[in-house]
Amino acid sequence: MSYRISVDSGGTFTDGVLIDEKGSARMSKAHTTPADPTIGVVDCITKLAQESKQTLAGLLGRTRSIVLGTTLATNLVATKSGARMGAIATRGYRLRMAFPQAAKIEWREGPPDMYDFRTDPPAPLTPFHLMEEVEERVDCRGEVVAPLNEEDVRRAVRRLNEEGVEAIAVTLLFSHLNPAHEQRIGQIIGEEAPGVHVALSHVVLPVTGEVDRWGTTMFSAYVAPAVTRFVSKMRGLLADEGFGGELLLMQSNGGIATPEIVIENPAALLLSGPAAGPSLGRSLGRAHGFDNVLSVDMGGTSFDVGVVHDGVVETIKQQVIDWKKFSLPCVDVDAVGAGGGSIAGVDAAGRLRVGPKSAGAFPGPACYGQGGDQPTVTDANVVLGYIDPEWFLGGETRLRKDLAEQAIGEKIAAPLNLTVEQAAAAIYEVINSNMASGTHVSFAKRGFDPRDFALCAAGGAAPVHAVKIMQELGIRKLIVPRVAPIYCAYGMMFSDLKHDYQRTYVSETARADLERIDALFAEMEESARVTLRREGVADHDMAITRSMEMRYYGQFRERIAAVPPGPVSVATLAQTLEAFHAVHRQTVGYADAKYPTEIVRLHLSGTATLAKPALRELEKGKDTSAARKPSRRAWFAGPGFIDTPVFDGDRLLGGAVIEGPAIVESRFTTFVLPPDARTEVDAWGNFVTTAKEG
Repeated sequence: MSYRISVDSGGTFTDGVLIDEKGSARMSKAHTTPADPTIGVVDCITKLAQESKQTLAGLLGRTRSIVLGTTLATNLVATKSGARMGAIATRGYRLRMAFPQAAKIEWREGPPDMYDFRTDPPAPLTPFHLMEEVEERVDCRGEVVAPLNEEDVRRAVRRLNEEGVEAIAVTLLFSHLNPAHEQRIGQIIGEEAPGVHVALSHVVLPVTGEVDRWGTTMFSAYVAPAVTRFVSKMRGLLADEGFGGELLLMQSNGGIATPEIVIENPAALLLSGPAAGPSLGRSLGRAHGFDNVLSVDMGGTSFDVGVVHDGVVETIKQQVIDWKKFSLPCVDVDAVGAGGGSIAGVDAAGRLRVGPKSAGAFPGPACYGQGGDQPTVTDANVVLGYIDPEWFLGGETRLRKDLAEQAIGEKIAAPLNLTVEQAAAAIYEVINSNMASGTHVSFAKRGFDPRDFALCAAGGAAPVHAVKIMQELGIRKLIVPRVAPIYCAYGMMFSDLKHDYQRTYVSETARADLERIDALFAEMEESARVTLRREGVADHDMAITRSMEMRYYGQFRERIAAVPPGPVSVATLAQTLEAFHAVHRQTVGYADAKYPTEIVRLHLSGTATLAKPALRELEKGKDTSAARKPSRRAWFAGPGFIDTPVFDGDRLLGGAVIEGPAIVESRFTTFVLPPDARTEVDAWGNFVTTAKEG
């Protein structure tokens, strides 16, 4: 028997899934260990071994592949704990690069205090005194205006090395058009400061726009040393236990890659944590006849919203962490500050607020009994009877209901003159409203109507809130996956090898040089094929997709339109232009086929489809008596606290129907059905709820 494993190291928990050749899946959860994420990963895999009644070495010796997703890179930026980093730029550009991150913020989407003149600007990733400049200049045509002064470079590198930098980011003006100077600087750094990580902007992001190129290169250098150490240690720990299979890493673009490729540009790991969820949501949606799926994943810290439209996972060309933007393709996941650990409080105006601050894994919610005294969403769910304190994480952890009641009583109920139960219900209602509102915003920016989508609600916390969110959004179909608690970890099994490339090409569409566009696409395609070959993929197993960033003349924002396969011709460009008009109409509400358009940037993705696990079907049976557990009192809007039937979700068979009010408990999650809801177990063990008519 051989196995495949995937592990998602999140902000609070590390989730794991083990799948054998027959499609049987086992899951595990371990606490994430932020100080050393490898510990949490190994703990998680060890629990998988215990679940399958094997030793760790025995399991890993029979494991073909491990796919690993990690929030390490994201956390390094968010907590400002990345590498001590130096920077080198063209002389005269140092002042500009000292504030690139502040300049890169889209203030239209800025922080809530963006109009407060006392607000401090975002701090750069490296201090000004570690930013060096060297004599050189390449112009906007890629021609050398001033040769590289190598003595300047050596002086700068020696000084940065004396300052103890672990990484150096190099961004020269127009280096994407002529990278010779950056390449030589990289060589000199290797000579003068061996062991220091180097990020060259023409490698990280070879496009026009020095601010985006500079900022993304800074991100890559900033996280590189820690990512490299993490991968090296992870490989060593796994090898010591007998693992000889393939290790793959989840990327922010929704694809996976070998560590050797990722380490060349570690920025690809930024925001990769939730990227796998929509891929699984797409598969589950298709199984129920939906190509439009709203994928939500609620864990301990956040509520992540992803969208699948017409069977395609929505992506975005830029993302923001800590109000700093990086320009690499990402799965378009909007994170709402709403998780099981979201802290509730009363503001100065006497209003109940829930989130975005989270109690995290430590100290965690008050009911964890780890010293936390702030009331959280999990505490409210315990008080309301949704979560059984004796059966949290399948009985691995016992919760303290008394501490939850104490925290809610002191911090919420007393200031608002409510009972503890009323305060807990208010927390529940507010967090549901927050998640629904955040989802509405996510849909509005894409031009979609949530009523045209199925909702796939996953994560350890989402099923408690899923029906209420479904009702608030007006969605007709809800799918709660059987693997909801390990949603992203399982979703990694449905991800493929994927690599993205982009080049600048600016022209009026009507005057586009088709031969030049073809040449740039050919250059990117060859890069994609070389990378996939390094990962062991044959050419006939590769798939290439192309697109263009386009805009109406004079616009600030571009829209991405698909380019048909084959040589770029007048006909294919016309099809691309039609696609642009359609995308613009969808997202903005209008299109003008007569108005002149521009091409701004070319994109290409190279993918290789990997084998997907079979979805094992359940035994069929409508009798639910074997799954009944003792009833308990739970709160619902309207009747308040009532005796509520409880079911063991792992013992329900395919075709079983549960009428609300009810609570369906699985090992790592709880699905709450209000009195006006009804769910059915599908052939694969997922819970499918259809909205009632009227």
